[in-house]
Amino acid sequence: MTLLLLFLAAAPDAGAQNDARTRELMHTTVTIALPQSVPLAAREAAFAEGFGVFEHIDADLNEWKPGSALARINAGGGQPVEAPRVLCEVLALALEGAKRTGGLFDPTWAALRPVWKFGSAEDGVVPSKEAVAALCPKVEWERVKLTSRPDGSCTVSLGLPGMQVGLGGLVKGWGVDRVVAALRKRGLQDFYVQAGGDLYVGGKNGGRPWRVGIRDPRGAKASTFARIELSDAAFSTSGDYEHFFLKDGVRYHHLIDPRTCWPARAAVSTTVLAKSATDAEFLTKAAFILGPREGQKLVRSFGAAAVWVTHDGRVHTTAGLARQLEVWPPSGLDGGAP
Repeated sequence: MTLLLLFLAAAPDAGAQNDARTRELMHTTVTIALPQSVPLAAREAAFAEGFGVFEHIDADLNEWKPGSALARINAGGGQPVEAPRVLCEVLALALEGAKRTGGLFDPTWAALRPVWKFGSAEDGVVPSKEAVAALCPKVEWERVKLTSRPDGSCTVSLGLPGMQVGLGGLVKGWGVDRVVAALRKRGLQDFYVQAGGDLYVGGKNGGRPWRVGIRDPRGAKASTFARIELSDAAFSTSGDYEHFFLKDGVRYHHLIDPRTCWPARAAVSTTVLAKSATDAEFLTKAAFILGPREGQKLVRSFGAAAVWVTHDGRVHTTAGLARQLEVWPPSGLDGGAP
């Protein structure tokens, strides 16, 4: 849901046995790690294809690029706009994610951009209740009409004046899944792919599961409060420390509850472990909004698991996950104002 993203989960320890490459793409940091045992020519081809996935995403799905298909849809004034196959695929997944989460993940959150600004150049103004209330009815994923064509393209129309679509809460995870599929098609099994806070670990790291850390929501950027060993799993974290401002002791952040159109308050951070990075990415937003008490059922319905940190510094997990986690107390949380 933001333009600029930080590492939300600590990158796995690649170790000397892996070749890890990093590039800045899609306004985030993308890392791919492959075993050194893979011949150099094969590694170079795999890296080129993997990073190429995100280059194409940036070209086709970047709503901030004037003239992009998504920018044209947002400027369409409700009229049908033709969209290429890749955008139709991602938008269909976003609408399905909205449906499966009961609208807690909503790609039409972007209608709120005029009132909620968290960029570094903004001055941290809290919008009036009236301004938020005026735009909140435009956050309505069910008013997005997508009409598919036989060739995979589609037309898209937004049913209310002022509606906007933002895919930043989904497209990184989708890109990770695309890279994973490409690597496996090449016969690679042991690797990791990370785009910001969205991560997939495949196979083993030197014969053992990958060790992944969860970022401490009030600690330094590289600090963690928990670790877990994973193989063939996706991992996504959302936190109220990504983009925020403080006003009169209250933290206003970018994880907006579409039911109220104000920042969600049930958690400080949420991490979801799922079968795909796409599921993990949109589910972590919904689980953050619900918090640990209400979010358990939703997470389990996806066959996923989750870790929440709440404002009182407590760590909550879905049933069974606690046995897999190594946890120590998160820093700087004392139950004060959110």
